[in-house]
Amino acid sequence: MKKLALIFVMLALSSFGFAAPPAAARSNPQAESAAVLAQQNVAQAATHSPLATSACSFTFASGSGDTFLHYCVTANGNITQLETPQGHEHIAIGAKGEGYGFCDDVPKTAYFDYADFGDSGNWSPATVLSQSPTSVKIARTTRNGIWTLTQTVTQVASSSPSVRVAMTLTNNSTVDRFATILRFADVDADGFVNNNVDSTFDSAFVWNSIGSNHGFGLMIQNVVKGAFFTPLTETTASPPDVCNLVQNVLFQSNTDGSMGMYYLGIPVPKGTSITETISYTGL
Repeated sequence: MKKLALIFVMLALSSFGFAAPPAAARSNPQAESAAVLAQQNVAQAATHSPLATSACSFTFASGSGDTFLHYCVTANGNITQLETPQGHEHIAIGAKGEGYGFCDDVPKTAYFDYADFGDSGNWSPATVLSQSPTSVKIARTTRNGIWTLTQTVTQVASSSPSVRVAMTLTNNSTVDRFATILRFADVDADGFVNNNVDSTFDSAFVWNSIGSNHGFGLMIQNVVKGAFFTPLTETTASPPDVCNLVQNVLFQSNTDGSMGMYYLGIPVPKGTSITETISYTGL
């Protein structure tokens, strides 16, 4: 009898250890459907120029199972599909919101492109500079000719595969300037719209706890040490104002959140370039 009682106690304790975390316990199909609809409404309300697109133009894949990485890049340099590990998609759910923006600090002028979440409409068409089985290099110049943003998106195959994005911003003008650069992603971890969001000093992440049966996620991280950067987490799928960036949240569970990395007030002397690099890694 004593042994039987001990078994019951151990089973009871183990049930506490595997209790569903908050993100799993509060989510339901109705909430998920409402969150997807809200995303789509935000995307439809955003301003889209004729150049805006979320369609895949370049597709990359490596590995299998836990080391699998599959993603695609638009003609404008957005990553609108990202699956890792195999069978776990994090971006191509509902409205596809991933991309880049920067702010010319004087005078305040925003240039951005977030795929389904809209663009600023002040870009010239993108140009493919190079392409290989593991990378693509895309350049876009602003319509006024002042700036050129060159993005190199590279597949990094390993036991922990990642997508690396180097963003090189060139000041084509004859005066020194300052710029703030943002990389943004509306992550719906493992196809699950309501997630946990949080950040550390050098990364931001959106994920589901293991008890949700969707226990995966995606992280954005600064790559080049020494850069002046800040991880961004939001309790909304909407991109922030790149000329007025505010850190909305440190941690939140069971929310349709988003993440990013921004580099604030960087000097870009006339005729020179700066490069900031981020990576996306599965959790």
